[in-house]
Amino acid sequence: MLLDQHRSLAAVAASLCVMLAACRDSGSTPATERADSSGIEIVTHRGPDAALDWGFEVAFTLGGKETGEESFYRIPSGYVAVDAEHSIYVLDRASNRVVVFDSSGAFVRTMGSEGGGPGEMRFPFALGVSPAGVVSVFDISKRGLVRFAADGAVLDEMRITFPYGGGVIVDRGESMIIPSQQLDTEQSTFTDELLSIAGEDTLRLVSNVRQAGGSITLESCGMRLLAMTPIFAPEMRWTPVEGGIAVVTSAGYEVALYRDDRIVRVVRRPIDPMPATREAALEELGEGMRVAYPGGVRVCDNDEVVEQRGFADVIPVIDELGAGPRGSLWIKRSSGGPEPGPIDVFEEDGTYRGTLSAGSPFPIAVLGDRIAAVQADESDVERLVVYRIVR
Repeated sequence: MLLDQHRSLAAVAASLCVMLAACRDSGSTPATERADSSGIEIVTHRGPDAALDWGFEVAFTLGGKETGEESFYRIPSGYVAVDAEHSIYVLDRASNRVVVFDSSGAFVRTMGSEGGGPGEMRFPFALGVSPAGVVSVFDISKRGLVRFAADGAVLDEMRITFPYGGGVIVDRGESMIIPSQQLDTEQSTFTDELLSIAGEDTLRLVSNVRQAGGSITLESCGMRLLAMTPIFAPEMRWTPVEGGIAVVTSAGYEVALYRDDRIVRVVRRPIDPMPATREAALEELGEGMRVAYPGGVRVCDNDEVVEQRGFADVIPVIDELGAGPRGSLWIKRSSGGPEPGPIDVFEEDGTYRGTLSAGSPFPIAVLGDRIAAVQADESDVERLVVYRIVR
């Protein structure tokens, strides 16, 4: 009860600070409102975008080379992690290995190889790294985690007994956060969950139920896919942040911050989703819908995919969530097309700091006051670029 009272008093004090515009610097604005709803702090920013004129200086670049340790060229979400020393770990899926670099970008070692034995993998999909440098790679062929010690020694594998949902794996040392996705064919629903695994104990942090689609058969790529949802249908997007996780599940601008399995704060902006069109759906697929399977990746024809999957009525406002330096939360908004949208930056307490222009680097990992972002060249080769932020 005492903690709840303190939280309510803090919310009231923060609201008074905002109204009087006397408690913070220019990063705060009277358009930010704070309220308390059953112990959940609701932070709403109603004002227009406030431009952040930050600069980004390149510290170093990794990847995109034809041979050697930097011969990786695809870096989707879940392929990069950082330990407490700011060493960088990159999953090189094409070579079935993890490549390790120190905080200055110098090569350290590789871990793993192709095969089915200890320390080997055939279809790696994501990696997590603990603060101490213990590496865990989810391998679809093994239905579990291939693990390595910080010095590269092979550790015992960890079996995953629930359906892995794809995407980021977070290793916090004492526990791991792993996404799960389950299909209920009778109810025609997906259940997206974030599970915290600590030894034999499993805690459900977040659970979100959404409608599943029907099965489709794509002749262009020879694939039959089950429960394909319409393009632009909201899915759970999340990112680890300082001491918790940030989650969005709807098409609107509303992000929930969880501590363990409890929502403690909701961040909102009154920005409406844009109407979806067939042209926007085709642009969303880019050069074709890529489908990963144990034998590799197939690309399916856009027109055929849109015809069979259909598309939702609106395009979700939030495209991606990311953690930034100093506990900040970065929210990339959709542009309604293939081009990147602007990026809103919020401080750790939910205060709106401002908006970066479209095309600004978006963090895939944080190295102290630096960020690592993915940048593609004109040939669509992706590289990992580490930036210093000039505020």
